[in-house]
Amino acid sequence: MNTSLLMLWGYWDEIYQRCTRLTYIEKGKNIFRVVVLRYRGEPLVTTDNCIIHEGDLILKLHIHNYYFATLCKEVKDELRVALLLRRHILQSLPQLATFLNSMENKDQIKGIVGTTMLHKGVTPLGFSISDVPMSWFFRYKRWYLRLMLRFVHPNGKQRLQSWNHEMPLKRVYMSKELLLNRYAEGKQPLGESY
Repeated sequence: MNTSLLMLWGYWDEIYQRCTRLTYIEKGKNIFRVVVLRYRGEPLVTTDNCIIHEGDLILKLHIHNYYFATLCKEVKDELRVALLLRRHILQSLPQLATFLNSMENKDQIKGIVGTTMLHKGVTPLGFSISDVPMSWFFRYKRWYLRLMLRFVHPNGKQRLQSWNHEMPLKRVYMSKELLLNRYAEGKQPLGESY
């Protein structure tokens, strides 16, 4: 990615972070940012049979796209980009579990929920996947994420053209209990050999 474009993105990212009230798990070291909010949507059934209902308190999960772009700005191979993303997600989940476990209102939080097009390979990490309704909000989000992918991916423009509509936007989610049982401090993250 062009260095000046990356710098402009950095300025925009700071504004975006403040406007959305996103909290860093650990700035510059963790790929996730989060915000606590009420879930809006159809019931989500996790792999451990927890049900997240509309109105339940969740930790909304966001991949820090700008941070990830800085990590892979010199990477030209798309497989290395995918492996880099997976490694950083796996490394970030234990810190996310520690963060959630230390929150004052952790007892009210039902789980973690994110929206992404990069959902392949997340089920071995403990996430469940479901479709999202194509409302105007999710159409906008899909457009935005495709734009981010174009910047981050080494062959972004060509890849998006070949994928076209084959990259649906999905919800990825996990219950609080599964996150803590699997990734809490002192536990060996599962899926490391995947």
